[in-house]
Amino acid sequence: MIKAIIFDLDNCIFDTSSMGGRAIQGVKDALSASSLPPEIKTAVGQALKTDPLDDVLRRFGVPKELGEVMREAYKTSDVPADCAVRTYGDESAIVPLQVLKILVTSGYKKFQNAKIARLGIAGLFDEIIVDVLDEPAKRKGKKVIFEEILKARHLQKSEVLVVGDNPRSELGVAKELGIKAVQTLRPGVVHWPEADYHIASLHELAGLIK
Repeated sequence: MIKAIIFDLDNCIFDTSSMGGRAIQGVKDALSASSLPPEIKTAVGQALKTDPLDDVLRRFGVPKELGEVMREAYKTSDVPADCAVRTYGDESAIVPLQVLKILVTSGYKKFQNAKIARLGIAGLFDEIIVDVLDEPAKRKGKKVIFEEILKARHLQKSEVLVVGDNPRSELGVAKELGIKAVQTLRPGVVHWPEADYHIASLHELAGLIK
């Protein structure tokens, strides 16, 4: 029996394409002005659309100096006041689910909290956890956070679903821990065959917890 669902934010509930690139323009400018090869710049830029900055910097071996410039730019990122950010329109399906609902998202504190506030989704969840990147040495990572949720809430792995888009983040961690992974196939999300379930809409979750 499913007793809890852990949700991701970006490309799961929040339609990141609605924000465009202005919110992280400083990060993009730093990347563009760098001496990295054009193909690496393109790959890093694409990865930043779905993955936390520190993970991208590490994966592509971005030089430390450039990484610090990009981190500083990210710390001041905010959702532009005139930016019509949106969800995918199906978040109302979360409300009637008779389970514990927890939002876990990675990113810079100001930026992630601004997204949540602008979307008006905080009330959908029993708990919201932001794995903040502002202080890398103190970052827990989703594996530790998921383990802490299981322990604090006295949950068995079989009683939890993790819902998100990213196999390199929440979905991969779920599988590593033995938790069922549900991939949200939003526009642009690449189908990951190792997920336990694939859904096009959050309305499908009701059928997975019965």
